[in-house]
Amino acid sequence: MTRTITRAVVAAGGAGTKMAPITRIIPKEMLPVARTPILEHLVHELRAADITDVLFVISSRKGQIPAYFGSGAAYGMNFSYRVQDDGTGPGAPALAAEAWTQEQPFVLAFGDNLIRASTEGQTPLQRLVHGGTADCSVLTRLFPAGSVPPHETILGPAAPPRTDPGPYDVAFGREPLDHTGARWVHACAARWVLGTFVFEALRACPPRPNGELYLIDAVRRWICAGNELRAVPLLPAELRFNCDNWETYHDAVAVLRA
Repeated sequence: MTRTITRAVVAAGGAGTKMAPITRIIPKEMLPVARTPILEHLVHELRAADITDVLFVISSRKGQIPAYFGSGAAYGMNFSYRVQDDGTGPGAPALAAEAWTQEQPFVLAFGDNLIRASTEGQTPLQRLVHGGTADCSVLTRLFPAGSVPPHETILGPAAPPRTDPGPYDVAFGREPLDHTGARWVHACAARWVLGTFVFEALRACPPRPNGELYLIDAVRRWICAGNELRAVPLLPAELRFNCDNWETYHDAVAVLRA
């Protein structure tokens, strides 16, 4: 089903322990890249994709975020904030936003991730919002199967990356996600479009042994129930930086500097 998506939930509650001690003072999402906070890059990305309402799920230690962004009026958007200190794992921010979404599909974006778009055509988030499905879609990055960093969440097999600028995607459905024997794989790239199914699915998922609730576990339940996940890959000229560590943050600064 195709529906207009105007709401986004931004997950920005992580402690940033890999980047301590500076993240005890400044949230990792507010560190500058090209003289602009990481989170402000995401705000512009959301606005370009016609998002008008944003809920930031933050911890009580991150008062700098609402102090900096305020109501969102300066961006022509409406910003709300939810403090969540008791939820852990990448599924918790989505569950915390259930009432705010008002039973509408929404973007879920992780605030410490930067996406560099190509210079022509739609941005990756625009392709995801306007070309995916309102039930369950995800932006992905393609990796050779033997070269996936250990922190990435793998979805399933992929064809080799194309060199032309046209959109290309793939659907996973009706069977559990499996990339056994694949030469290329899709890995999550920190941007989702989710329907209301996700809340019931998350509540049905037990936390993992580390106590964290994982979004991908809810998505796997969705797929095993006979539904479909649409993956929209980054194009070869597009980059994603997961700035939860100094190495990747420095890479982002080097590539995106003004």
